Parts: sequence; C-alpha cells; structure tokens
Amino acid sequence: MNIIFGNIGENQECLDKDVEFLLKYDDHAQLRTIRPVTPYPGSPLYDYAIQKDLIKDCEDFYENKHTNSDLLTVNFTEMTVDEFYAALHKADQTLLNKYIENIKQHNSNLLDNLYLKQDAFFRGFRHT
Repeated sequence: MNIIFGNIGENQECLDKDVEFLLKYDDHAQLRTIRPVTPYPGSPLYDYAIQKDLIKDCEDFYENKHTNSDLLTVNFTEMTVDEFYAALHKADQTLLNKYIENIKQHNSNLLDNLYLKQDAFFRGFRHT
C-alpha cells in the first residue's frame, strides 16, 4: 500500500497523518512510500489544473509536467515546491528507515535461531 500526497487542501499535517497510517498498518511485506498526486488527463483533478492554468493541455502534461511519477506534476498545496519535496523526503526517509529496521530485526532473529538455538530448518536468509 502506498499513499499519494499533495491534493488540493493538503498540508504538512496531512502528510504526517499519512506516515502514521502507513506505519500503523505496515505488514512489513514491502517498502511503503508516499508519492505526489498526479492530475492525469481525463480526471477531475486534471480539469481543475487546466481551469487554474496550472497545465495548458495534454501535450504540456506529458511533455513538460509529468516527467517522473515520483516528482510533482502540479503543486496543489500551499507549500512551496522546495517545502513539498523536503516534506516528502522526510516522510519517505522515515518509512525507508522503518522498513530497513524491520528487515534487520527479522534477519537478526533468523541468525539467533540458527546459531543460538541450532535451528536445523534454517535455509538461508530469504525475503518472506
């Protein structure tokens, strides 16, 4: 599960709640991230961006604005672009650190079971 951030009216408090939610319901199966909202052509958000002159047309969207799905296409928040990226960096760094911490703990437990309990069923360090 991943979450998008940066929709109309969202702010730092929303992003903080997104991080809390992802950490609370993390099943440790994969890295969780938060990505910027993208106003794809045909969506109401795209129509809003056109109406507010944030995107000129479909060509502008695909050739100039939507260069990478992990980068802003349009900033709908009150944050500056630099503030947006700093906040998203901090949020995803928190999620990445938690993911790495969980992998480390899982593998440490495997190691303990192998050598401290002589677990004969150990078959190497694998992702589960």
